[in-house]
Amino acid sequence: MINEYEITEPGYIDAFDKEAFTEPQKEDTEGISGDGRAGIKIITHTSEFDELEDEWTELARESDTDVFQTYEWNRIWWDHFGQGKQLHIFTVYTEGCLAGIAPFFEDDVALFGIKSYTCLRFLGSYVTQPEGKPLSGSIPYSDYLDCIIRPGFETVFYEQLLHHFKEVLSSGHEIVLDEIPEESAILNTMIPLLGNKSQGLNCEIAEGSSSPVIQLCSSWDAYLKSLSVKDRYNARRYLKRSKKGKAIVFEVKKSNHPDELTGLQEAFIRLHQQQWNNRGFSGTFSEQRMHNFFIDISTSFYEKQWLEFNYAVPADAHNQIVAVDVLIKYKDKIYLLHRGLDENPLHKKKGPGNVLLYSRLNEAIYDGVKAFEMLRGSEEFKLRMATKINRNKKIRIYPGSSARRLSSAIVKKYMKLTHHIRMEKSHVRLILGNKPLSSGISEYVQFLQGRIKHKFSN
Repeated sequence: MINEYEITEPGYIDAFDKEAFTEPQKEDTEGISGDGRAGIKIITHTSEFDELEDEWTELARESDTDVFQTYEWNRIWWDHFGQGKQLHIFTVYTEGCLAGIAPFFEDDVALFGIKSYTCLRFLGSYVTQPEGKPLSGSIPYSDYLDCIIRPGFETVFYEQLLHHFKEVLSSGHEIVLDEIPEESAILNTMIPLLGNKSQGLNCEIAEGSSSPVIQLCSSWDAYLKSLSVKDRYNARRYLKRSKKGKAIVFEVKKSNHPDELTGLQEAFIRLHQQQWNNRGFSGTFSEQRMHNFFIDISTSFYEKQWLEFNYAVPADAHNQIVAVDVLIKYKDKIYLLHRGLDENPLHKKKGPGNVLLYSRLNEAIYDGVKAFEMLRGSEEFKLRMATKINRNKKIRIYPGSSARRLSSAIVKKYMKLTHHIRMEKSHVRLILGNKPLSSGISEYVQFLQGRIKHKFSN
């Protein structure tokens, strides 16, 4: 799900390219109050956030949402990454019914004790200057970020939101919308509205992350026929390695009891950390905050039967876990949240990760799943197996003031520099630990060599 600490500063494009966007379609607004107005409420306190749970859950169920727009994901994210920040959840009601949510928080940066930059971001997004121990990673934990809107109320919702943006930007620097899906109404409804009614706001759009997807067929045979001859052969070969009989190489298991959860969480984190350490990175879960977030989100989703741990053990060593896939099942999609693989050549060459993946794809097709989301990352297996690449966008909305744009640019350059320094310091601390200086330096050099080798191998 996360590319370890990759930082990019993509160039922005003009959001008002006439050929890039079409006029928004008019929706049926029958549910709006008689005078055409919608009620607005801004949630700024955690207690109000908690009170919104039932309405949020009902709205997410009725709307076109990903798992990252669920109440549970956002509420747990806020507990772990929102310390010292201010909630700013924008809600629109029509005739007492919740029509839409834009789950924001106020992100800010203080330089030398003085607040120098503020913006609104989605919950689940990057936190520029988190309270407490700094985070080394700079990529949002959530792969798709978006508003949650009841079908038919997109135009009404975004008209209200743009008016609110204008009020916010009278005192703030910008609105930053990370990881917006291509199909989002933000791009297809809000941006055209902004272009037609600029309201004194400027907008720029940049490329965000790419997330490979496998769109599934109605049957396993149909899926195999959609593959190349080589991929079809591999799919059958790896699936056969998990089946009972003489050809079995790995036994594929799925967690099915609460008592197994802690052990599987620990096994996954161990394998995941070993993978990234071998490549010259400290790894996501070296940071306690990321570790704790994963434990809480996986526990909550496991209890709701949204999350599963699929794992592979060698046929001749039933107590040794050599691969773990952490998967979320939400609506008609499966999300490959994380995976951890034993890189011991004895096991790696037999492909336990591929065995897990093809076994789950086979099961998903028979369960009627429509898409297998492999999420952010450019790993070879993702690009090879994907039938579609979702290319997210990053949107920046800002006022016309050149002075404010300049101050934002200076703060961002400063934060990028301090991020690089902080990231490398975390690597050094992890490697040196309590080791003697000479052996610690030698290990750090090997660590850098592993990172360089991994970079050029990709």
